[in-house]
Amino acid sequence: MKLSTQKFPAYPLITCDPYFNVWSMCGTLNGDFTRHWTGSQHSMTGIITVDGTPKVFMGRMCHNPNKNIFGPKNIEQKNVRVTPLKTVYTFADEKIELEVCFFTPLILDDLDLLSRPVSYVSYSVKPTDGKNHKCAFYFDVSALLAVNTPDETVYFGRSDISAYITNCSGKMLKESGDDLRISWGHLHLAARNGKIGAADDGVKTRAYRGENTGETSLFGKKVKAGESENAVYPVLYYFNEFDVDAYGTNDFLCIGYDDIHSLEYFGKTVDAYYKKDGKSFFDALCDALKNYEIIAEKVKNFDNKLLSDARKISDGYAKIVSIAYRQAIASHKLVCDGEKGLFVSKECFSNGCAATVDVTYPSIPLFLIYQPKLVEYMLEPIFDFASSKAWKFEFAPHDAGQYPLLNGQVYGISAGELMYSAQMPIEECGNMILCVAAVCKKAKNADYAVKHFDILQKWTDYLVKFGFDPENQLCTDDFAGHLAHNCNLSVKAIMGIASWGMLLDMMGKVQDGAKYTNIAKDLAKKWKERAKDGNHYKLAFDQNGSWSIKYNLVWDKLFGLNIFDEDIFEDEIKYYKTKINKYGLPLDSRSDYTKSDWQLWSTVLSDDAEYTDKIVMAMLDMLNDTNDRVPFTDWYYSSTAIMRGFQNRTVQGGLFIKLLKFE
Repeated sequence: MKLSTQKFPAYPLITCDPYFNVWSMCGTLNGDFTRHWTGSQHSMTGIITVDGTPKVFMGRMCHNPNKNIFGPKNIEQKNVRVTPLKTVYTFADEKIELEVCFFTPLILDDLDLLSRPVSYVSYSVKPTDGKNHKCAFYFDVSALLAVNTPDETVYFGRSDISAYITNCSGKMLKESGDDLRISWGHLHLAARNGKIGAADDGVKTRAYRGENTGETSLFGKKVKAGESENAVYPVLYYFNEFDVDAYGTNDFLCIGYDDIHSLEYFGKTVDAYYKKDGKSFFDALCDALKNYEIIAEKVKNFDNKLLSDARKISDGYAKIVSIAYRQAIASHKLVCDGEKGLFVSKECFSNGCAATVDVTYPSIPLFLIYQPKLVEYMLEPIFDFASSKAWKFEFAPHDAGQYPLLNGQVYGISAGELMYSAQMPIEECGNMILCVAAVCKKAKNADYAVKHFDILQKWTDYLVKFGFDPENQLCTDDFAGHLAHNCNLSVKAIMGIASWGMLLDMMGKVQDGAKYTNIAKDLAKKWKERAKDGNHYKLAFDQNGSWSIKYNLVWDKLFGLNIFDEDIFEDEIKYYKTKINKYGLPLDSRSDYTKSDWQLWSTVLSDDAEYTDKIVMAMLDMLNDTNDRVPFTDWYYSSTAIMRGFQNRTVQGGLFIKLLKFE
C-alpha cells in the first residue's frame, strides 16, 4: 500500500460533539447517504449544476425507474484528502473542477471556539476547459440530523440569520444510552450569500434548479422527520448561483446545532462552554459567519503545525493522527458547571458511559500536548462523584453516568447496586493518579494535585496495599474478562505510586515523596523477578508462556523516573517485534485482536524507529484494507483487519503519544 493511495474506512464531515457528528462511510462522498457515527442515516445532499446540467457530489438522490423518477448522475470524485481539521473532496468533469471542504474548528488552544457547535462547508469551482460557465451550488441537510428516530416530529422555522429545524419531541435530557442520536434542540443552516429554503425531498429537483418551491416550503409547518406528504426526507437547503471564469469562485455555508442544554450533571442541567459568559447560540452563529476568513486561517495554521510535527515521526504517522484528531475531540462535550469547565467523554459503542476514567486515560496524550486544562476538565466529574456520599468504595470510580446524564456511575450496577466484582479498583486508582501527575508535570507545578490531595493520597495507599499482585478483577481491557495477577496492571499500580512520589516532591514534601518513590522501586524489582519469562515478561505472574503489551510502562519513560530497569523495555520491544501480524501487534497472548492506542503507546518504550514504522504501517494497512466502514475503530483483529468492536471512541487521542514530551 502506497501512502499516496491511503484510504480510510470513514471520513469525518461534521464533528462537534457526540450528537452533532456526521461521517461519510463510503469511499466516495456521492456513493452513499451521509451518516451519524452510529451508522444511522443523517443525510446531506450536494449538487453542482453547470450550464443547466446537474450532477451529485454528495449523498444519494432518489432514483426509481418503476415510478419514472430519475435523479441526476454523479460527478466523478477525483480525490479525498484528510488533515487533522479538514476533509477535502475534489470532483471534476469535462467542464469544471469542484473542491468541497468540511471542517469544524476544533482548535484546542481556543476553548470558546472549540465548544461552538458550528461546522463549515466551503467550496470552490474553477473551469477545466478554459471556458466560462454558469453554475449553481445546492446543499441540503435533512431533518434526520435533528432526531433520534425518523418518526419524531420537527418544525421548520426562520431566524434573522438562518433557517432551522426544531425537534418537537420534548425529550430534552430524558434518556441516556449508546446507540442514540439527539432528540431535542434546533438544527440551523446559514450562509452569507445565496438562498436558504426548506422543502420536501420530493421537490428537491425544483430547489437545486433554482426554481421557486412555492407552496411546498415547509417554513411554519410540522412534519415527521422521516416522512412528509410528497417524499421521505424534509430538508433545509442552500442554493447559490454564480458565473465561473478563469479565476474560479468560492463561498461557504455553516451548519450549527443549538442543543439549548447539553448535559445533566448530578441533577442539574449544564450548557455548552461557549455560553459561559452569557453568549447565545445566535451570537456564536453570527460570529461564525462574520469571522469565517479568520477562523479558516487559524484552521490552516493549526493543521500545518500539527502535520509538520507528525511528519518528523513519519508521513504514515501524520496520516494516522489526521484521521484520529477530530474523532478524539468530538466524542466529548465541553460544558460549564458554573465557573468550572467539564470535558465529558462518551463511550461510543462500548456502552455509552460518560467521563469513563479508563477511556480518559488513553485519550489524554492529545490534550496534554495542546490543552492540558482539558485533562483537568475530564477528571473533574470523577472527583465530584468520588467525593459524594453515593460512592462507597475506597478506590476510584469507573464513570460518572451514561451520556448525556451524569448522575453517578452506571457501570457494574445490578438491581440498583454497584457490584464490587464489576469494578476496576487498581485500574481506576492508577489512572486517576497518573492523569493528575501528567497534568502537573505539564504545568510544572502540583497545584491540581494539591486541590485533590486527600483523595489522591487515599487512592495511592490503596495501590500500595493491593496493587502489586492484583486479585481477580477487571482492567481497562475489560472485554477480555477478569484476570488475576495481571502484570501490566501491576505496572500501572507501581507507576501510580511512583507518580505520587513525584507529585509530593513537586509539593516540597521531599521526605514523603522519597517514601513512595522507594516503595515503587522496590516493587519494580520484585515485579521483574516474578514477571520474567525467558526473553520477555508475562501476561500474568502465574502464567508461563504468556505475554502482553506493557503499555503502562510509558510513564516511566515520559516522566523520566527510572523505576524499572532499562533492559525490561529492550526485551519487551524485541519480543513484540516477533509477534507483529499483518495488521498489528496483538494485545496479548489470549487472542490476535489488538488495540490501536496501546500499540502506539508501546512505541514509546524504545527509540527503535524500525519498530515504530512497523506498527504505523500495519495500522495504516488496517485502515486501508478493512471492510468495516465505520469511524476509526480501536479494537480489531491484527490478522484480518476485521473490527472486533468499538468505533468513534476518544481513545484515539492516545495515538498522539509520539508527540508528547515533558520538560
